[in-house]
Amino acid sequence: MIDVQKISFVLHGKIHGKKKIVKRIKAVLADKFKLAFYETHKARHAAELAIQAIRDGCKYLIAVGGDGTLNEVVNGYLKLEREERKDTVLGVLPWGTGNDFVRSIGMKRSVEQLYELIKRSSIKMIDAGKAEFGADGEDKRVVYFDNIADAGFGAEVVSEVNGVHLRKKILGGTLTFFIAVLLKFFTYKHKKMRISWQGFSWEGPVLALVVANGRFFGSGYGIAPDAVVNDGKFQVVLAGNVTMFDYFRNFGNLRRSKHIKLDNLSYHETDHVLVEPLGNKVLVEADGEIHGTAPLRFQCMKEVLPFLVSDLS
Repeated sequence: MIDVQKISFVLHGKIHGKKKIVKRIKAVLADKFKLAFYETHKARHAAELAIQAIRDGCKYLIAVGGDGTLNEVVNGYLKLEREERKDTVLGVLPWGTGNDFVRSIGMKRSVEQLYELIKRSSIKMIDAGKAEFGADGEDKRVVYFDNIADAGFGAEVVSEVNGVHLRKKILGGTLTFFIAVLLKFFTYKHKKMRISWQGFSWEGPVLALVVANGRFFGSGYGIAPDAVVNDGKFQVVLAGNVTMFDYFRNFGNLRRSKHIKLDNLSYHETDHVLVEPLGNKVLVEADGEIHGTAPLRFQCMKEVLPFLVSDLS
Protein backbone atom coordinates (compact mmCIF):
# COMPACT_ATOMS: atom_id res chain seq x y z
CA MET A 1 0.00 0.00 0.00
CA ILE A 2 1.34 3.44 -0.96
CA ASP A 3 1.69 5.85 1.97
CA VAL A 4 -0.12 9.05 0.96
CA GLN A 5 1.52 12.17 2.38
CA LYS A 6 -0.51 14.55 4.50
CA ILE A 7 -0.66 18.31 3.96
CA SER A 8 -2.08 20.45 6.75
CA PHE A 9 -3.23 24.03 6.15
CA VAL A 10 -3.50 26.61 8.91
CA LEU A 11 -5.91 29.31 7.70
CA HIS A 12 -6.45 32.74 9.15
CA GLY A 13 -10.07 32.63 10.28
CA LYS A 14 -10.97 36.01 8.77
CA ILE A 15 -9.21 35.57 5.45
CA HIS A 16 -11.08 37.04 2.47
CA GLY A 17 -12.56 34.40 0.16
CA LYS A 18 -11.80 31.54 2.52
CA LYS A 19 -14.30 29.07 1.02
CA LYS A 20 -12.97 29.65 -2.49
CA ILE A 21 -9.40 29.11 -1.30
CA VAL A 22 -10.26 25.81 0.36
CA LYS A 23 -12.18 24.71 -2.74
CA ARG A 24 -9.16 25.54 -4.94
CA ILE A 25 -6.78 23.66 -2.63
CA LYS A 26 -8.99 20.60 -2.76
CA ALA A 27 -9.35 20.78 -6.54
CA VAL A 28 -5.57 20.77 -7.06
CA LEU A 29 -4.40 18.50 -4.24
CA ALA A 30 -7.18 16.28 -2.87
CA ASP A 31 -6.61 13.39 -5.27
CA LYS A 32 -2.86 13.30 -4.53
CA PHE A 33 -2.56 13.93 -0.77
CA LYS A 34 -4.40 13.64 2.50
CA LEU A 35 -5.58 17.15 3.40
CA ALA A 36 -6.38 18.68 6.78
CA PHE A 37 -7.57 22.22 7.51
CA TYR A 38 -7.15 24.15 10.75
CA GLU A 39 -8.83 27.54 11.12
CA THR A 40 -7.85 30.28 13.60
CA HIS A 41 -10.50 31.75 15.90
CA LYS A 42 -8.45 33.99 18.21
CA ALA A 43 -5.18 35.86 18.49
CA ARG A 44 -2.04 33.64 18.47
CA HIS A 45 -4.22 30.65 17.60
CA ALA A 46 -2.18 29.69 14.53
CA ALA A 47 0.80 28.72 16.73
CA GLU A 48 -1.38 26.31 18.72
CA LEU A 49 -2.86 24.87 15.53
CA ALA A 50 0.61 24.40 14.01
CA ILE A 51 1.64 22.31 17.01
CA GLN A 52 -1.56 20.29 16.77
CA ALA A 53 -1.10 19.72 13.02
CA ILE A 54 2.47 18.47 13.51
CA ARG A 55 1.37 16.13 16.27
CA ASP A 56 -1.43 14.91 13.98
CA GLY A 57 1.29 13.74 11.61
CA CYS A 58 1.55 16.10 8.65
CA LYS A 59 4.43 16.01 6.17
CA TYR A 60 3.78 19.58 4.97
CA LEU A 61 2.47 22.41 7.13
CA ILE A 62 1.21 25.37 5.08
CA ALA A 63 0.29 28.80 6.47
CA VAL A 64 -2.57 30.40 4.52
CA GLY A 65 -2.75 34.12 5.24
CA GLY A 66 -0.36 37.02 5.68
CA ASP A 67 2.98 37.46 7.42
CA GLY A 68 1.34 37.35 10.85
CA THR A 69 -0.18 33.92 10.22
CA LEU A 70 3.14 32.57 8.93
CA ASN A 71 4.93 34.04 11.96
CA GLU A 72 2.61 32.19 14.32
CA VAL A 73 3.05 28.92 12.43
CA VAL A 74 6.84 29.34 12.64
CA ASN A 75 6.55 30.02 16.37
CA GLY A 76 4.51 26.88 16.88
CA TYR A 77 6.99 24.86 14.85
CA LEU A 78 10.07 26.10 16.73
CA LYS A 79 8.51 25.70 20.17
CA LEU A 80 8.39 21.95 19.63
CA GLU A 81 11.42 19.81 20.32
CA ARG A 82 13.52 19.10 17.22
CA GLU A 83 12.72 15.38 17.28
CA GLU A 84 8.97 16.06 17.24
CA ARG A 85 9.09 18.44 14.26
CA LYS A 86 11.97 17.02 12.21
CA ASP A 87 9.77 15.32 9.60
CA THR A 88 7.55 18.34 8.86
CA VAL A 89 8.25 20.84 6.06
CA LEU A 90 6.86 24.39 6.20
CA GLY A 91 5.28 26.40 3.41
CA VAL A 92 3.03 29.36 2.75
CA LEU A 93 0.14 30.42 0.53
CA PRO A 94 0.23 34.25 0.72
CA TRP A 95 -3.38 35.39 1.16
CA GLY A 96 -3.07 38.26 3.63
CA THR A 97 -2.94 42.06 3.53
CA GLY A 98 0.80 41.92 4.09
CA ASN A 99 2.85 39.28 2.26
CA ASP A 100 6.45 40.42 2.56
CA PHE A 101 8.38 37.27 3.40
CA VAL A 102 7.25 35.50 0.22
CA ARG A 103 9.01 38.19 -1.84
CA SER A 104 12.33 36.81 -0.55
CA ILE A 105 11.55 33.19 -1.49
CA GLY A 106 9.71 33.62 -4.79
CA MET A 107 6.28 32.41 -3.65
CA LYS A 108 3.07 33.45 -5.38
CA ARG A 109 -0.62 33.27 -4.48
CA SER A 110 -0.86 29.98 -6.37
CA VAL A 111 -1.93 26.50 -5.25
CA GLU A 112 -0.48 25.17 -8.51
CA GLN A 113 2.95 26.57 -7.64
CA LEU A 114 2.72 24.99 -4.19
CA TYR A 115 1.95 21.62 -5.77
CA GLU A 116 4.91 21.91 -8.16
CA LEU A 117 7.27 22.69 -5.28
CA ILE A 118 6.02 19.70 -3.32
CA LYS A 119 6.29 17.47 -6.39
CA ARG A 120 9.88 18.60 -7.01
CA SER A 121 10.72 18.52 -3.28
CA SER A 122 11.93 22.11 -3.60
CA ILE A 123 12.95 22.44 0.04
CA LYS A 124 15.65 24.71 1.47
CA MET A 125 16.81 25.14 5.04
CA ILE A 126 16.36 28.79 5.98
CA ASP A 127 17.18 30.91 9.01
CA ALA A 128 14.89 32.22 11.72
CA GLY A 129 15.30 35.10 14.14
CA LYS A 130 14.95 34.63 17.88
CA ALA A 131 13.87 37.62 20.00
CA GLU A 132 14.45 37.15 23.70
CA PHE A 133 12.67 39.81 25.74
CA GLY A 134 13.74 40.83 29.26
CA ALA A 135 16.89 42.05 30.95
CA ASP A 136 19.50 39.70 32.43
CA GLY A 137 18.25 38.16 35.65
CA GLU A 138 14.58 38.62 34.76
CA ASP A 139 12.09 36.10 33.41
CA LYS A 140 12.57 35.91 29.67
CA ARG A 141 10.00 35.51 26.92
CA VAL A 142 11.01 34.19 23.51
CA VAL A 143 9.44 35.00 20.14
CA TYR A 144 10.65 33.72 16.77
CA PHE A 145 10.40 35.46 13.39
CA ASP A 146 11.08 34.40 9.82
CA ASN A 147 11.24 37.82 8.15
CA ILE A 148 11.93 41.13 9.92
CA ALA A 149 11.78 42.61 13.40
CA ASP A 150 12.17 46.28 14.21
CA ALA A 151 12.14 48.73 17.08
CA GLY A 152 11.07 52.36 16.98
CA PHE A 153 9.20 53.99 14.13
CA GLY A 154 8.36 50.81 12.23
CA ALA A 155 6.90 49.14 15.30
CA GLU A 156 4.70 52.14 16.01
CA VAL A 157 3.46 52.11 12.41
CA VAL A 158 2.60 48.41 12.82
CA SER A 159 0.69 49.25 15.99
CA GLU A 160 -1.29 51.84 14.02
CA VAL A 161 -1.92 49.49 11.08
CA ASN A 162 -3.08 46.60 13.26
CA GLY A 163 -5.73 48.83 14.82
CA VAL A 164 -7.52 49.60 11.53
CA HIS A 165 -8.78 46.25 10.22
CA LEU A 166 -11.64 47.82 8.24
CA ARG A 167 -9.26 50.21 6.48
CA LYS A 168 -6.94 47.32 5.58
CA LYS A 169 -9.87 45.39 4.12
CA ILE A 170 -11.01 48.34 2.00
CA LEU A 171 -7.69 49.89 0.94
CA GLY A 172 -5.30 46.93 0.98
CA GLY A 173 -1.99 46.51 2.79
CA THR A 174 0.24 48.92 0.85
CA LEU A 175 -2.02 51.96 1.04
CA THR A 176 -2.97 51.26 4.66
CA PHE A 177 0.72 51.12 5.59
CA PHE A 178 1.44 54.37 3.76
CA ILE A 179 -1.43 56.14 5.56
CA ALA A 180 -0.14 54.87 8.92
CA VAL A 181 3.33 56.22 8.09
CA LEU A 182 1.79 59.61 7.29
CA LEU A 183 -0.06 59.67 10.60
CA LYS A 184 3.08 58.79 12.56
CA PHE A 185 5.04 61.42 10.65
CA PHE A 186 3.44 64.12 12.80
CA THR A 187 3.62 62.40 16.19
CA TYR A 188 6.67 60.13 16.34
CA LYS A 189 9.55 61.08 18.63
CA HIS A 190 12.93 59.41 18.24
CA LYS A 191 13.69 56.76 20.87
CA LYS A 192 17.03 56.75 22.62
CA MET A 193 18.61 53.28 22.63
CA ARG A 194 21.86 51.46 23.12
CA ILE A 195 22.50 48.94 20.33
CA SER A 196 25.41 46.52 20.50
CA TRP A 197 26.94 43.24 19.39
CA GLN A 198 30.45 41.82 19.46
CA GLY A 199 32.83 44.53 18.26
CA PHE A 200 30.10 47.18 17.92
CA SER A 201 28.35 49.54 20.31
CA TRP A 202 26.24 52.60 19.56
CA GLU A 203 23.80 54.76 21.50
CA GLY A 204 21.66 57.76 20.73
CA PRO A 205 18.29 58.80 19.30
CA VAL A 206 16.88 56.25 16.85
CA LEU A 207 14.29 56.67 14.16
CA ALA A 208 14.26 52.93 13.40
CA LEU A 209 16.27 49.80 14.07
CA VAL A 210 15.56 46.97 11.61
CA VAL A 211 16.80 43.42 12.19
CA ALA A 212 16.24 41.60 8.91
CA ASN A 213 16.29 38.00 7.81
CA GLY A 214 14.23 38.78 4.69
CA ARG A 215 14.49 41.87 2.49
CA PHE A 216 10.99 43.39 2.59
CA PHE A 217 8.55 44.80 5.13
CA GLY A 218 5.59 47.20 5.26
CA SER A 219 3.85 45.58 2.27
CA GLY A 220 6.68 45.71 -0.24
CA TYR A 221 9.35 48.12 1.03
CA GLY A 222 12.86 46.69 0.51
CA ILE A 223 14.39 47.94 3.73
CA ALA A 224 17.22 45.36 3.77
CA PRO A 225 18.59 45.02 0.21
CA ASP A 226 21.38 42.58 1.14
CA ALA A 227 19.46 40.28 3.49
CA VAL A 228 19.69 36.57 2.66
CA VAL A 229 17.37 34.13 4.39
CA ASN A 230 19.88 31.29 4.72
CA ASP A 231 23.29 32.91 5.39
CA GLY A 232 23.22 32.73 9.20
CA LYS A 233 23.23 36.52 9.61
CA PHE A 234 20.88 39.44 9.95
CA GLN A 235 21.17 42.59 7.92
CA VAL A 236 20.77 45.34 10.51
CA VAL A 237 19.61 48.75 9.34
CA LEU A 238 20.25 51.47 11.89
CA ALA A 239 18.55 54.81 11.22
CA GLY A 240 19.76 57.06 14.02
CA ASN A 241 19.01 60.77 14.13
CA VAL A 242 17.39 60.65 10.68
CA THR A 243 14.60 63.14 10.08
CA MET A 244 11.13 62.10 9.00
CA PHE A 245 11.58 64.32 5.95
CA ASP A 246 14.67 62.35 4.86
CA TYR A 247 12.78 59.11 5.46
CA PHE A 248 9.96 60.23 3.17
CA ARG A 249 12.37 61.46 0.51
CA ASN A 250 13.70 57.91 0.20
CA PHE A 251 10.42 56.03 -0.12
CA GLY A 252 11.23 55.43 -3.79
CA ASN A 253 14.52 53.72 -2.91
CA LEU A 254 12.75 51.62 -0.31
CA ARG A 255 10.19 50.50 -2.86
CA ARG A 256 13.00 49.47 -5.24
CA SER A 257 15.01 47.79 -2.45
CA LYS A 258 17.96 50.16 -2.93
CA HIS A 259 20.46 51.35 -0.33
CA ILE A 260 19.66 54.70 1.26
CA LYS A 261 22.57 57.13 1.50
CA LEU A 262 22.16 59.31 4.59
CA ASP A 263 24.71 60.47 7.16
CA ASN A 264 22.92 58.84 10.09
CA LEU A 265 21.81 55.63 8.42
CA SER A 266 24.04 52.53 8.27
CA TYR A 267 23.90 48.87 7.24
CA HIS A 268 25.54 46.04 9.16
CA GLU A 269 25.77 42.24 9.29
CA THR A 270 25.72 40.25 12.50
CA ASP A 271 24.14 37.15 13.99
CA HIS A 272 23.10 38.81 17.26
CA VAL A 273 21.94 42.22 18.50
CA LEU A 274 21.33 43.60 22.00
CA VAL A 275 18.83 46.47 22.30
CA GLU A 276 18.54 48.51 25.49
CA PRO A 277 16.16 51.45 25.96
CA LEU A 278 17.59 54.68 27.37
CA GLY A 279 14.44 56.50 28.42
CA ASN A 280 11.04 56.14 26.77
CA LYS A 281 9.33 52.81 26.06
CA VAL A 282 10.53 51.20 22.83
CA LEU A 283 7.96 49.05 20.99
CA VAL A 284 9.19 45.98 19.11
CA GLU A 285 7.39 44.23 16.26
CA ALA A 286 8.21 41.07 14.36
CA ASP A 287 6.59 40.02 11.08
CA GLY A 288 3.85 42.62 11.39
CA GLU A 289 2.82 41.90 14.99
CA ILE A 290 3.67 43.80 18.18
CA HIS A 291 5.45 41.42 20.56
CA GLY A 292 6.70 43.61 23.41
CA THR A 293 9.20 46.28 24.38
CA ALA A 294 12.96 46.55 24.80
CA PRO A 295 15.27 45.43 26.37
CA LEU A 296 15.73 42.37 24.24
CA ARG A 297 18.33 40.29 22.44
CA PHE A 298 18.08 39.09 18.84
CA GLN A 299 19.83 35.91 17.70
CA CYS A 300 19.97 34.47 14.18
CA MET A 301 19.26 30.73 14.15
CA LYS A 302 20.96 29.34 11.07
CA GLU A 303 19.02 26.97 8.80
CA VAL A 304 16.42 25.76 11.31
CA LEU A 305 13.33 25.93 9.05
CA PRO A 306 12.83 23.37 6.26
CA PHE A 307 10.81 25.45 3.80
CA LEU A 308 9.19 25.08 0.39
CA VAL A 309 10.76 27.82 -1.73
CA SER A 310 10.76 28.79 -5.40
CA ASP A 311 13.71 31.17 -5.58
CA LEU A 312 16.14 32.57 -2.99
CA SER A 313 17.80 35.07 -5.35
